[in-house]
Amino acid sequence: MNQKKIAMNIDTKADYILIAFTGDLEYGMIEEIKKELQSLNLETKHGYIIDMQKVSNIDSTGFGMIVNFAKKVSVKEKKIAIIVVDDFIRNLFAISQVDKVFPITKSEEQAKQIIKEGWLGELSLSEY
Repeated sequence: MNQKKIAMNIDTKADYILIAFTGDLEYGMIEEIKKELQSLNLETKHGYIIDMQKVSNIDSTGFGMIVNFAKKVSVKEKKIAIIVVDDFIRNLFAISQVDKVFPITKSEEQAKQIIKEGWLGELSLSEY
């Protein structure tokens, strides 16, 4: 049986913060990461890019962690874009309708453009 793992890497760029997840964002796996994410200093010019390129699975707990982080970020009027390249993970975002709240991109370059210029989703964070 494969041992499930999760990791988070935070990279502060010139005008945004890149948060890269690796592994499974699932119940029972994310408690430490959730605490670390909530204690993150929110000082950034434009916002946050959440890189999910190395995420192999996400469940409602993982989505909840992202949404709670986004609520904290929105108070500071910063933006979030999420990089998702895997079709399976992209489908999970569509099923959960998270893709209607956050821009889902295929690259860091695309995500950077969105947090600088803005994006209007079908649902607001408060409606989700």
